[in-house]
Amino acid sequence: MEDRNKRALALVKYHSYASGALGLIPVPGADVAAVSAAQLNMIHKLAKLYGVEFAQERTRAIVVALIGGVMPGALSGSVLGSAVKAVPFLGTALGMAVMPALSLAATQALGRVFIQHFETGGTLLDFDTDAMREHFRREFEQAKAENPEASVDAPQMEEPAVKKAV
Repeated sequence: MEDRNKRALALVKYHSYASGALGLIPVPGADVAAVSAAQLNMIHKLAKLYGVEFAQERTRAIVVALIGGVMPGALSGSVLGSAVKAVPFLGTALGMAVMPALSLAATQALGRVFIQHFETGGTLLDFDTDAMREHFRREFEQAKAENPEASVDAPQMEEPAVKKAV
């Protein structure tokens, strides 16, 4: 039982970092599509690990309901983060600063919610998005706290610019 939970957490970690990396795709819209595909892939693998029948359309509807219902600001931020990449240079940099952070935290939160649901014997057919929305919100906030790079605030420079040697 514990071994399965460890494997599930490893799947979530892998897909969370993959989603963060996919958020770096500079093409507007392609990043959102790639992150969505990674999230569906993660849930598919979790369902397989827990012996739960996977239905892609049902899962997609659950993910949209959870993310859209809990983080409309962040969701619009991810769409804006993707769209702003169309602006040459500065837009690309700003979009690439926002998307990886949102993608990582949202994927990690989704994974944790589905693990908890599957651990208690749940399936995709009995997944209650209304009941799980607050759980997802807490997991999203925790994921942002655990991953400081996942803060969706304005990007900050980590170090001051390097001074020229005299």
